[in-house]
Parts: sequence; C-alpha cells; structure tokens
Amino acid sequence: MTPRAATHASVIAVDGPTEVAVGADFVLKIVSSCPAGCDLSGVQINVKAPDGTISIAEPATGGADPAAPRHVALKAPLEPSEHIWRVSCTAHESGGNHHDASLLPVPIRTRPYETSLAVWAIPSPVVTGKLFAIKVGAKSAAGCDLKGMCIAVCDEAGAVLATDVLGDTPWPGTSALYWCELTLVAPAEAGMFSWSVKFDASGLALPHNGASSRFSIAIVRPPEHRLTVKVIERETAAPIENAHLRLGAFRAATDGSGIAELMLPKGSYDLDVWKSGYEAPTTPIALNADLAVEVAIAAVPEENPDTAWLM
Repeated sequence: MTPRAATHASVIAVDGPTEVAVGADFVLKIVSSCPAGCDLSGVQINVKAPDGTISIAEPATGGADPAAPRHVALKAPLEPSEHIWRVSCTAHESGGNHHDASLLPVPIRTRPYETSLAVWAIPSPVVTGKLFAIKVGAKSAAGCDLKGMCIAVCDEAGAVLATDVLGDTPWPGTSALYWCELTLVAPAEAGMFSWSVKFDASGLALPHNGASSRFSIAIVRPPEHRLTVKVIERETAAPIENAHLRLGAFRAATDGSGIAELMLPKGSYDLDVWKSGYEAPTTPIALNADLAVEVAIAAVPEENPDTAWLM
C-alpha cells in the first residue's frame, strides 16, 4: 500500500489598499506559502472580483525569488461601498505533499471622488438692492468634465438666490476648473452677509461627493457724499502714491497726486491708511456733506542690520 502524502496548509497573504476611489485602478500583492517550507511559486492563485470576474495572479518568471509577491492589477467598482475580493488557490500537490485549498477574503472600501469649489470676483461693497455678479468654479479630483452641472447660491437660511450651469470650457490656465458667472440681487438692508455656493454632483457618471463653500458680501446704503482724501509724507509734505485707504467696507488707493475719492453714505467712519514702510494714525471721519481731508503719514526708519555690532 502506497503511503498517503502528508497534508500541508496553503497560506495566502495579501498586501493592498483598504480604500480606493470608485473606478480606480489598484494592485494587490499576493504571497502564497507553506508553513512546512514547500515551494508554492507555481501554484495558480485566482482573484475573484465582487462582480464575479476572475483574474489570475501569475507567478513571477525569470528565476525570481519563489517568495516574491505576485502582482495583480484590478479595477474598483463604480458603486461606493465595501466590496470583497476573494483570493484563492485550489487543493494541489506540491513538493510531494498534498496542500489544502485556501481562500482569503479581501475587503476594500470604494469612495466617491471629491469636488472642490472656488468663488472669486466678489465686488465689495455692493449697494442695497443692486445687481452684482460673482464667478464660481468647480473641479473634480478625477479631472472629470463638469460642463453643464448646476451651481446654486443660497442665503443664510438655505434659500436659493440664483442658479446657473458650468460652462463648456475650464477657466484659462487650469486643466479642469469649470466655471460660470452668477448674477445676484443685493439685499434691501445694509450689513455683512454670509452666503453659500453649492455644487450637486449627483448627475455625474463617475460618483462624486458634492461640495459647498461660503463667501461674505458687504452690503451698504446708497452713496450720498464724496470724500476726497489726500495722503502726504509728514516731514516733506510730498504726495504718497498707492496708499491704501479703508473706511469700513469701502476701499480705495491714492493716485500719483496722493489723492483718492470715494462715494459714501452719510455717517461716521474710521479712516485707516496703509502703505508699506509708513505708519499712520486712524482718522475719525464724520460725513454729512462732501468733504476733503489730508492725512500725513510718517516713514518708518529702516533697521540697521549692523546695530548689534555698533553698540
């Protein structure tokens, strides 16, 4: 009677991602081994995908190390969920010994691609009740074509203020930032408002998460009076060009004559002046009629890098 070959185990180990994007290509590295040291490099390893298709993890060729991992390229399903790939080998004879079949489930979660939003060209301030426009762009992490997808602007309560669809071509200089310009109506009352832009990705063939982004808009009463500001250097009285002015939500910059003009509603303001290399005090302004003011700013002495050595 011929003695029966010893029965050994077949052990399968897999190294691969635990999460991938839907539809993405990925690779599993598979090693088959026998605790008794048998060479299983020639044993067929099958990888069964969630849809039932089977790929074969081919053994390494060209005299490679028998313990080297086999690489099998796979593609993730399009449904976001946890999916199971089953890596297996059948019972077989190897090295004069019988080896049992082996099965290893490999769970991998698939996730939708992300989308991102950009909001720009927001005017500030905007007069109550007036029309104004903003630009909105959306981009897919997978670089997908987003033309025709809907963009919505909502107020603080979530009410839709305007909708539009993304244009046919990406913003110049970008690869996949699809954009549109939305026209909005300013609220009837003045103040700072925080609105949101929303992108619904549910219509895309490749599953994506939607995105939202907030932006702020300053709404002001209609202008009534002209404020003329001249900025000069305190010691020399020379006009200062490109000095930046801020009065609440209002902004301006001086011209070559050191002058800037702003149309403002009646009221009280704090005038702040900024210019690199200068310092200036805040100037209170009470605006009840057209007004001209002059602001003297002082140059800040440059630090001498050798000060420590001159002491």
